[in-house]
Amino acid sequence: MKKLLLLIISALLLISACKRPEDNRPVLSLWSYFEEAEKGGNNVNPYLLNVLSGSLVKQGKELKSVRAYISWYFRHMNYPDYSGLTATVYDYHLGPGGKELASGAYDSADSYAATFIILLEEYSAAAGDQSLIRREWKKVQDCVYVIVALQDADGLTRARRNSDAKYLMDNCEAYGGILAYQRLCLALGKKRDPFFDAAAAAIKRGIKEKFYDAASGKYCWGIAGGVKSGPGKAVYPDRFAQIFPFLFGVSDDPALLKKFITNPGNKVVDFPLEQRIIIGEAVLRLNSQARKGNKL
Repeated sequence: MKKLLLLIISALLLISACKRPEDNRPVLSLWSYFEEAEKGGNNVNPYLLNVLSGSLVKQGKELKSVRAYISWYFRHMNYPDYSGLTATVYDYHLGPGGKELASGAYDSADSYAATFIILLEEYSAAAGDQSLIRREWKKVQDCVYVIVALQDADGLTRARRNSDAKYLMDNCEAYGGILAYQRLCLALGKKRDPFFDAAAAAIKRGIKEKFYDAASGKYCWGIAGGVKSGPGKAVYPDRFAQIFPFLFGVSDDPALLKKFITNPGNKVVDFPLEQRIIIGEAVLRLNSQARKGNKL
């Protein structure tokens, strides 16, 4: 229990200790909590900002800045992008004076879309504000379609349309993103679409059938060209990826998370900030599950 509390405290303290932003532009303000790029600019990775913003709103912090970032994300959705997908967002470089330069690429379209939808649900719950989401609902729908557009017959999502690489972490996030979308539908008084329930179920099934390695009791972290990577002993991505099925509800078995907490391979403070946040969220879910179990 002490180790669990220390992990939570480490994640929360790190966020609260980060430098306060001086620039009032939304993306720069939020990004300065995370990292300053070299040469006086700021490299903006929407996935990392989605994770960071979700953590902030759940602490009741920076709600106005997060709302402005959400607006920024909506405004920067591609219609279409370089691969023909719509509602994706490129990585950006923000230079002096806030000048924006799109990279023309992104790391993983499935994860960016999924974590953004999860952020929308988290923001709506924390701020009690549905106005922006209602106004941009068509783009929210386009965002969830990014996930299903990247699904293959095995149920799994590819990271990008022009790649066959599929990742455990991405697919767990995609599963969580679709469920968050369905909950948003209900919260906004909209009809829950069985199509997306089926899409989420296919991802969950694909993860268990394609990523889970029965011999080791662990998950492979990636599949590309029909070849599986892992499970191995590397801290990232092998061991870190093992906490994602539990975190996003693909599995209710916390055994792999508990094993990671007992021996993460590195000091928790040495993990990048977004990974510390993810570890903290997983621990919170574990503690929540334990409390529910004690009440039974």
